[in-house]
Amino acid sequence: MSNYLVKVSESEIKQDKNQRNYKTVMFSEVVMMKTPFGEVLKPASQTRTRANNCYEKSYLNDKEQPGYSDSIFDPRNPSKGGLFQGEIVSAMVEPYDIIDTRTGEVKVVDKYTAIVFGDSDSPSFKADVRAAFKSQGHIISEEAAPMVILAKEEVEEVTSF
Repeated sequence: MSNYLVKVSESEIKQDKNQRNYKTVMFSEVVMMKTPFGEVLKPASQTRTRANNCYEKSYLNDKEQPGYSDSIFDPRNPSKGGLFQGEIVSAMVEPYDIIDTRTGEVKVVDKYTAIVFGDSDSPSFKADVRAAFKSQGHIISEEAAPMVILAKEEVEEVTSF
């Protein structure tokens, strides 16, 4: 079963240095796991939440990004929206620098986490993952690519009894 993301909060509309409107949106995973009793919802305390800047007009294609104008998910009325196919994916990427704003120290890191929209059970999801990382300026390391694909399968095996 495909995993889902729910929109749990959003900021007011902000503008970037190029005067493009965006909101910082928080998405949480809704993950199904296999148990002896069948597939069940993973507890919210064991899932991840991540912020994402969602643009009114994307720099990539001038289209509105998922989450920008969608409602915050309401479990009492899911038909209002705020539910998306996708998942939060972490992967090894080409090393990049980050600056610790408190100390000014530069660190080199090689792991990145991104929100990836799409059917996580589809064979094309691997391409969706690569595209999401690339659009955020990160290339998945070739030697790490098989690990990204295996991670989901390994989790399913571990949670199967």
